[in-house]
Amino acid sequence: MTDYYELAELADQILGIADEDLKELAEIIDKLEPEVREELLDSDFLNAYQVFYYYFRCEPREIVKDRLMLEPATAVKSKIHIDDYDILEIYFTVKSSSPEIILSDGDVEIKHFTGREAYRDATAFAENKSYY
Repeated sequence: MTDYYELAELADQILGIADEDLKELAEIIDKLEPEVREELLDSDFLNAYQVFYYYFRCEPREIVKDRLMLEPATAVKSKIHIDDYDILEIYFTVKSSSPEIILSDGDVEIKHFTGREAYRDATAFAENKSYY
């Protein structure tokens, strides 16, 4: 386990190098040792939007981006409500280093997507309204 202050310094360095460039940030995080990478992605040194971009490598809708930017990366573990499509609620979480998008009707999980394409697949599913 990385010392808290070392992880804070590393995050500060990475964010300084990447500036506002999410692609650069993701590429730098890719180069970290797996254990350190996971600690950083599960820390409050990043926000949930940076974690989202790291895993999915895509820009979500503006409302999703805004919601994620307001959440710390640690919130991703407990599932973040990021969007709504019609009757569907869309949630983002990471379990065992694997990103997940969950579609729910508010009470019941309707569909579950995992992996790098999960967000794209989930939004395509929601837009097709194939859950009716």
